Amino acid sequence: MPGVSRQLAGVSVMAIAPVANEARARGRAGPRRQARTQALWGYLLIGPMMLGFAVFFLFALIVSLGLSFTDWNVLASPNWVGLDNYARLLSDTAFQQALRNTAVLSVPHVVLRIAFSLALAIALNSQIRFRAFYRTIFFIPVLTMPVATGTVWKWLYDPSYGPINYALGQLGLPRPAWLSNPNTALMAVVIVLLWSGVGYDMIIFLAGLQNIPRDYYEAAQLDGAGRWRQFRDITLPLLTPTTFFLVVVAVIHSLQVFDLVYIMTEVEHTTTNQFPTIVYYIYDEAFRNFRMGYATTVAWVLLILILLFTLLQFRLQRRWVHYT
Repeated sequence: MPGVSRQLAGVSVMAIAPVANEARARGRAGPRRQARTQALWGYLLIGPMMLGFAVFFLFALIVSLGLSFTDWNVLASPNWVGLDNYARLLSDTAFQQALRNTAVLSVPHVVLRIAFSLALAIALNSQIRFRAFYRTIFFIPVLTMPVATGTVWKWLYDPSYGPINYALGQLGLPRPAWLSNPNTALMAVVIVLLWSGVGYDMIIFLAGLQNIPRDYYEAAQLDGAGRWRQFRDITLPLLTPTTFFLVVVAVIHSLQVFDLVYIMTEVEHTTTNQFPTIVYYIYDEAFRNFRMGYATTVAWVLLILILLFTLLQFRLQRRWVHYT
């Protein structure tokens, strides 16, 4: 009888094993099937956006690259000219001036924007009265449309009727033609860019400041560190990821400035601009001179410059950005 029992047990095990294996396989297939279903739904949901991205961005990007090698003037079919447009940039004084204006504009804009927004964020991160009100006031310009901003500030800078020159005259100071002189136009545009952009950076810096644990400051105070040393050894190092992000954004924004320059520094009833930037030059070549092929070439050069500056900043971040 023991032998019979062992045979029956063996038969039962052999009968149960396939069922158990099938159950285990079904159990393993369940999560995989669920993952495939979730992935399918994800692709279906992002499909319309990706289709629009492919048609209106990737396709347009490829077409624009092809047009940069032509002399297309919008009114006639494009003719292939090879690298002539790119070679022309080397001797185009107007392009070089626009590139120089953009560079001269970018340096003070980026430096002052980071400095002012960090100072505001530190001030508004302290326990002061009406703190929420001040944060709102400084952030409101970010929500203002650039065209409205440029129009209002153009009136403020008006040499004859503007409040700024009126106040300077009351103080006995010179009243410059702010937007008619390239040197003062640079200062005027930088001021408006700071006024309209510092609030955004301030909010980002505030988020970074509030993410720094208070324990670090308490330990530093116990060691006798003053406010300056706390700022230098704690705040600045721990804010470097935030600073890095804002510097990248500010550089890209500076290289793409157009609307404020178009509204503020263009002389009325003429096609003359006192402070053309590289994006303004692209607009001028494409929609006024109808040299769309050449304008596309300049746009690709600007894209390459932005990529180079961004890659350079990502490369240099290893030396000064500290991630905790």
